[in-house]
Amino acid sequence: MKKTIFFWLYFVVAIVLATYFLTRFITSEMGRGPISSVHKVLITSDAKHADLESIQMTAGISNGLSLKALDLNQINNRVLNIAEIKDASTRRLPNGNLIIKTKQHKAVAMWSDGVHFYPLSEDGTKIETPLETHDEHTIVFRGEIPKHIKDIINDVSVLSPYIDYITLIESRRWDIHTKTGMVIYLPEENPSVAIHKITELNKTHKILSREISVLDMRDEKRILVK
Repeated sequence: MKKTIFFWLYFVVAIVLATYFLTRFITSEMGRGPISSVHKVLITSDAKHADLESIQMTAGISNGLSLKALDLNQINNRVLNIAEIKDASTRRLPNGNLIIKTKQHKAVAMWSDGVHFYPLSEDGTKIETPLETHDEHTIVFRGEIPKHIKDIINDVSVLSPYIDYITLIESRRWDIHTKTGMVIYLPEENPSVAIHKITELNKTHKILSREISVLDMRDEKRILVK
């Protein structure tokens, strides 16, 4: 079959394009050409107020660095070492740009050393960005940092206006320290039931406002008061 002029035109165009992209690839791998170095670093985050400049500094990359010398896995691991970062992906784009996409831990509570307050994610990750104060309804933990705090936060949220901080005892159960100095011993099993009892007692007898040093809820059959 006789080939038309359009066939040869397409054939020539295909050869030209293949040669162009092959040349760009070879020069890039040799560390030469316009896309052999980082043209622009693009960093994104799912958090509204993420410190993108700090992430880039930790990643150790900047415009103009040789792409050939960069190890994307090392860059990604450095980003993942940032306490606030939960997940990250780093990739090189064909135009010479480097893009880092990050997801940050969502703070659901605070951990305190008695002076500063550190945001905690629901899996117990402490974010190393101390704050001087916190919202009065935010649950604060001290001492041992729990690995999973979502359930206890949901349980005690109804008492948040009265709570100063919470401590984990021997990785088994919780103590609630109130703003009036009272310590509430929660049982190891079903702490939500004990919290419900406290809520009802507070509604009827204002127990959380009384001068009580210890409220022991560990025995489900009786409440001990000191």
